[in-house]
Amino acid sequence: MKIKILGYWGGYPAADGATAGFLIQTGEGQLLLDCGSGVMSQLAKYTRVEQLDGVILSHLHYDHMADIGILQYAATGALRNGRMNRRLPIYAPAEPAGILNTLYGDHSEIVHIEEEQPIFVAGAKIEFVPVRHTIPCYAVKITYGEKVIVYSADTSYCESLIDIAQNADLFLCEATICDGSVHTSGLGHMNAHQAGTIASKANVKKLILVHLPGDGDFDSMLQSASAAFEGPVELPDTAHVYTL
Repeated sequence: MKIKILGYWGGYPAADGATAGFLIQTGEGQLLLDCGSGVMSQLAKYTRVEQLDGVILSHLHYDHMADIGILQYAATGALRNGRMNRRLPIYAPAEPAGILNTLYGDHSEIVHIEEEQPIFVAGAKIEFVPVRHTIPCYAVKITYGEKVIVYSADTSYCESLIDIAQNADLFLCEATICDGSVHTSGLGHMNAHQAGTIASKANVKKLILVHLPGDGDFDSMLQSASAAFEGPVELPDTAHVYTL
């Protein structure tokens, strides 16, 4: 698998950045994991909507889905112009229903995410486990061949995340809370030390901190995560392609 981090800010992006969005490429296709603010402009550098085999929305907060409507505009154009011959598959939680209902249209096929109900996209097996956030939210495990990516989505510390992340090759874990930051109230989120603790208990091979606060002390966050996890800990690098 190849992973391109399109955005990693929590809540709202810094200048020229984007909130949550990850392009996953397998030997059989590609999928988009979350589609936050600014993601569409980053995605356009690497692919087109008709090349996506599916989109997964971990939950229906706007920093994880703000650009989905823009992606659907692109899908509408691709369908109209014959570049795309099927509706865009979007996998999302069923709640909040009022937000989910805005995603329906001739451009998209909406599929509800269900616990213990894996899906298969671009040849990859994708599993979901609910985590502890302020609305229904799912951590995502993507397995292709013998390689595994796990994405925490947004959550406070929870044991279910340790279970799903066991032995992952790459763990994308939220670390929104930071000393001195006024970015978040902290409800439904973790700090870097907690992310490192989960990485350690799950025996992952590499930890990347995501969903970062715009006013965070990132050196301190790296140190905090590394105090709990002896493996490699990194900040996201949008210029890099992570290959597993």
